[in-house]
Amino acid sequence: MADPNRIPTGLDDLHRQLSLHQHVIGSWGFNARVDFRKMNAEETNVWFFEQVFNFLRSFFGIVVPDNLEISTYNAKQQITRQNLNQMTFLDELMLIMKGLKEPMWVLRLNLSIVGFLRTQFNPDMPVRLHIQEPASLVVWGGPDESGFQVFSIGYRLFSEQKIEGEHNLIWSVNQPLLEKALRKWEAQSRHHIEVVQSNSDDLPLYRHGFSKPAPSRAKPRQEPEGPVDDAIPDLDDLSF
Repeated sequence: MADPNRIPTGLDDLHRQLSLHQHVIGSWGFNARVDFRKMNAEETNVWFFEQVFNFLRSFFGIVVPDNLEISTYNAKQQITRQNLNQMTFLDELMLIMKGLKEPMWVLRLNLSIVGFLRTQFNPDMPVRLHIQEPASLVVWGGPDESGFQVFSIGYRLFSEQKIEGEHNLIWSVNQPLLEKALRKWEAQSRHHIEVVQSNSDDLPLYRHGFSKPAPSRAKPRQEPEGPVDDAIPDLDDLSF
């Protein structure tokens, strides 16, 4: 079984890892179509920094950095940072980049979601808090890549459940925020979202979020167990 905590090698691998944790997520991404063979290590790493900056600027007020994982080309260097500070994160990322001797291959920034909760004691003054739902930005680059990047987020904030004490669905409150952020990301990056996928068959996704409320108990897609059948015959299949 694959290690659910290692850095993913691609979107399918990311979805498999999340499914191992029973997380159900939607993913939105695009391919930047960058020729990294024409870039040196410093230029490649600056490109990674720009992608993170563009994303955080687009999702400002919705997500904050939580922890960071970086792997350089051929996994020669592995860097992790926990308990990131939103105010100093980009400075910390710049310092990490200055210490790298190889071009970055993959960066995964795990995120906390910013939300507001109404309390019974003071319902007119919502409390700001960080919601621990699965959410991340993953960017791939380097000589064998072309700059694919993807944002993933758990479905439960976009479900058919109702907000306690109100008639509004959670989806109707959060979907407009997600759509606005995804549109900003497209404008900031100058790329249209072209990949919309999930690790579940239960989520109604479209280019800018969830087209309608997700079911309250979505399940991850079951991965096939054992070896996958192929069209190449084995010796036992042949008759002489």
